[in-house]
Amino acid sequence: MADSYPFPQDKPDHPSNVVLREWWHDLEQDKGERAALRRAGSLTQVMLSSAFHRLLNALRKAGYAVPEKRYPNLAAIAGMAARLKGIDGPSLGTQCGTGEIGASKAAVTELRMRRILACDDIEDLYTLLRRAIALLDEHANLADLAATVWNWKRLDENHPFDPRRRMALDYYAAAPL
Repeated sequence: MADSYPFPQDKPDHPSNVVLREWWHDLEQDKGERAALRRAGSLTQVMLSSAFHRLLNALRKAGYAVPEKRYPNLAAIAGMAARLKGIDGPSLGTQCGTGEIGASKAAVTELRMRRILACDDIEDLYTLLRRAIALLDEHANLADLAATVWNWKRLDENHPFDPRRRMALDYYAAAPL
């Protein structure tokens, strides 16, 4: 597993997600670190936390490559994971498109979803997804969130596994239009 990357798309049972889940459960027991991550308003603040470094070290110990250029993606995952009260459920796009039972609108408005999908900057994505998670009552599928954020990069029409494409398809499939 040396030099393999964590959080592949469409593989919720991937061993890297086990590492992330264990880290999240440990974070639930450490209220101070969880609160520090929840207050972090930027990815730099997340990267300066010991909780971020525990996740980074756990992934590396498990044999995953986390190059320095991917630290912001991992920091976004850690910062958003700290906000979650529940970590299971359908994909992030589906959750955003689904409203309350019997509701006539999506949990995340189409305009907000378009802003998320158009975002190229990981720092801006962190802010937009934190707000979306708040609208989801702080519940999101942790494995899908991690895969989406880890694989997020500048929009490329030729990239067959762009997480935006799947997120958009899931959102519009679930949203009451």
